[in-house]
Amino acid sequence: MPPVNDWIQLQDDVRPYLASLTTAAETVVDQDVSNYPVFFAYAGEENNHAPGLFVLDIFTPRGTQWRVNVSTLEELVARQVVDQAKIDPFRTVYKKNPDALCFLIVDAEGARFGFVPKNQ
Repeated sequence: MPPVNDWIQLQDDVRPYLASLTTAAETVVDQDVSNYPVFFAYAGEENNHAPGLFVLDIFTPRGTQWRVNVSTLEELVARQVVDQAKIDPFRTVYKKNPDALCFLIVDAEGARFGFVPKNQ
C-alpha cells in the first residue's frame, strides 16, 4: 500500500474536532474579525512564528502530532503567505465551499490549501 500523504491523513484526523473547529471559525466571522477564517495546520512542535492563535493539538495513532491554529486571510496576506494577486481567486474558491473549513497545511511536501466538509 502506498504511503498516504499528510493532507489525506489530516482530513481524517480532524473529524472528531469538526464541531469545535466550526465553532472557532464561526466566532471569527461573528466577531467581525474576518469573513475568511483559515486553520493553519502543521505537524511537529510548537512554532512561535506560525500564523494565528493556537486552537488544539491532535495526537494521532500514527505518532503524528498536528498543531492547529486559527488564522485569517488578512493575516496570511499581511505575513506574505498569500500574495496580493491571489486574494480575489482565494475568495472565489472560499465562497464556493460554504459548508467546509479551510485549512492551510504545512508539511514536508510544502504548503497547500484545502477544504474539509464540516459535516462528515
